[in-house]
Amino acid sequence: MPPIRTGLDERVTSVQKELKDYFEEARHVYADAIDAFTKLDSEVYDEAKRARAKAREMNWDLTNDLLLILALNQPLMQDLRIIATYLRAVDTVERLIRHARDIARSDRSIDENADQLPTEIVEPVLEMHKSLNSLIDITVHCLTEGQEVPADEVRTHWRNVKSSHAKAVAALSNLKSDTMGGKAARLEVINIVNRVDRSAYNIVRLNGMWHHALNNENIILDD
Repeated sequence: MPPIRTGLDERVTSVQKELKDYFEEARHVYADAIDAFTKLDSEVYDEAKRARAKAREMNWDLTNDLLLILALNQPLMQDLRIIATYLRAVDTVERLIRHARDIARSDRSIDENADQLPTEIVEPVLEMHKSLNSLIDITVHCLTEGQEVPADEVRTHWRNVKSSHAKAVAALSNLKSDTMGGKAARLEVINIVNRVDRSAYNIVRLNGMWHHALNNENIILDD
């Protein structure tokens, strides 16, 4: 039986819009979590928990929409690769929101033990977050507009993330635990630094998958 493309483009367009909104929600929650980290604002955690619960619902709805396309439209091979990437994107956004919730939870723990964080830690984390936002912008544009991945740009932002991550790790190695409110708070700071790095890595890998979806070839972006 030949593939049924009737309504496929419309359904994909609808998924693209929902995915764009989903990314925007994650971006907003993540920004709040990072801002709370810089100010040691523990009140953001409740909002992050609500966003995480909402993300589960959005994840479920988007996944069902994509599976419905598979069932009804019998897409061609490139369409299948694109839909598979969208499924990965849904999972990636859910992870972003989960990381934001975990960062907010760590903020609350740190806030109980420290008055403020040293700039040697805050500045690299803000740099990582800035690069992460740039990667998200690229990803949303590519996935929702059907555009090619700007590989060199993605690599540049990823290298910036790794450079900032290295600065944060070096600062953590040199600063005394008391500077951050004790060993428990220090561990939470380490977790935040690593989560931002992991968030960016997940986005970079998603871009690699999108390149494969469009071109049926692998590309290394996280070198």
